[in-house]
Amino acid sequence: MKASQTGYRLVVARKDHRLRVYDKQAVVLDEPIAVGTGDTPTPGGKFYLTELLQPRNPAGAYGPYAFGLSGFSTTLESFEGRAPVIGIHGTNQPNLLGQDVSHGCIRVSNDAITRLARLLPLGTPVEIVV
Repeated sequence: MKASQTGYRLVVARKDHRLRVYDKQAVVLDEPIAVGTGDTPTPGGKFYLTELLQPRNPAGAYGPYAFGLSGFSTTLESFEGRAPVIGIHGTNQPNLLGQDVSHGCIRVSNDAITRLARLLPLGTPVEIVV
């Protein structure tokens, strides 16, 4: 799979705890996020959205939707018995947004992940910066 032909792109600013969605040059969504801890950091780099999942429990830890990215954890060999894919997903702990609390995934509010799921095609570029 490769990046799709889309005007959308995501920029994840780890230090600022912000996810911004751009449509060409215009910001169309700017949301607070939680990122990885010092032991399980969210890796930086250029990735893209590879899959969109709907967890069985939309009120659970991953929220109603979860995107898989083309990148992997730089510190974990596996996560819950699977490859340690970086994801962007909802959360049942919105009070933790703005903090370094995840295993490397990017957490957003459930409202935000629902908007992203409706808006973004697979292949959308994602840049994770400091």
